Amino acid sequence: MARKWILAGIVVFVVAGGLFVAVVLPSIDDGGTTSRSAPSSTRPSEATTGAEPSTTVTPPSSTNPLPTTTTSSPPAVLPGPCGIDAGPITAAVDAGVAGARTNATLTDCRHAAVDTSWVLVHLEAKPGTQFAPTSVLLHGGGGSWTIVDSGSNQVGCGKAPQQVLVDLGLLCVGSGGAT
Repeated sequence: MARKWILAGIVVFVVAGGLFVAVVLPSIDDGGTTSRSAPSSTRPSEATTGAEPSTTVTPPSSTNPLPTTTTSSPPAVLPGPCGIDAGPITAAVDAGVAGARTNATLTDCRHAAVDTSWVLVHLEAKPGTQFAPTSVLLHGGGGSWTIVDSGSNQVGCGKAPQQVLVDLGLLCVGSGGAT
């Protein structure tokens, strides 16, 4: 009989500890609210939904002694290939590369992981048009992008830091990147 009471005591202790962890610690951690969201870390070059799902923990009540957790996902909103900077990057490319606006499609956009203020985009001909495949290296951020270099080979060589060029997969013959 004593074993049953000890076992029952342990179960009560574990459940109470779980309730404390599920209800009290999150409210202490985030300033008293019980609604939590996962941190957002997205790379613009990856297809993302643009927002993280949110999780809400409802504390126990007299009618429901256990906390309840609900998770809701935001509606899927896929940004362009350049993420949230798609518009300004496309505008810079259209303004700076002859024929890009009418004859080319932006097929790939990649931010350098070592410094996201550097972006490499690739342009391909739209169906039925004449446009040579072109790589465009841009520098900027916050809605303001400037073309540093464009072409079909040796793009960015001597004009961007070496680690940025390596990260973006750009190969240079000779000394490589800018210092």
